[in-house]
Amino acid sequence: MTKIAASILACNNAYIGDCVKKIDNAKADIIHIDIMDGHYVDNLTFGPQMIKNIRNLTNLPIEVHLELFNPEKYILNFVDVGADIITLQLDTCIHPIRILKQIRNYNKKAGIAINPTKSIEDIRYLVNYIDYVLLMSVEPGFGGQKFEEIVFEKIKKIKEIFSDLKIKIPIGVDGGINLENSKKLKVQGVEILVIGSALFQGDDLVETIYNFKN
Repeated sequence: MTKIAASILACNNAYIGDCVKKIDNAKADIIHIDIMDGHYVDNLTFGPQMIKNIRNLTNLPIEVHLELFNPEKYILNFVDVGADIITLQLDTCIHPIRILKQIRNYNKKAGIAINPTKSIEDIRYLVNYIDYVLLMSVEPGFGGQKFEEIVFEKIKKIKEIFSDLKIKIPIGVDGGINLENSKKLKVQGVEILVIGSALFQGDDLVETIYNFKN
């Protein structure tokens, strides 16, 4: 079954703790937290203290998506506060193998995120160092953006790369996902849907997550 990663970027920041408890009760699979530094993207979001507080509220896996420059400076900060998956933007990494090894050395899962217009060919040379690939279906920085259809082509290409290399790594998609396009993503074999706005726009989170899964 497809896993749902609930993105708290779409939550009302004044009630994030309540939002996390609702996500947990609604049987989401992962809590996805975008870490933005105001430089790589024109937005500021959360820091390690927020992750620590959320960790105390849930046993769900926490993914931190580092949308910032110099991610190697912050890995230990997020390891220390309980992140389970640390996902890097490939275009911010000068030495990606070094950083991915660092994440795994802390017994955390290492992910790579690739923006809509960036080539996925580099993944071919990183497969031995990653546990997860996140294909962005919007440009990073803000929630509520329109889904970019080009991601379907990229899913096909990355599946071909994995097939050539005879490996299997979970593929996630992040940005602009709704019930309609989620069906096509599932058909193409996407294992993890990172969803924000479409989860929290309704009144019944349990029903919404159920509908996305089924």
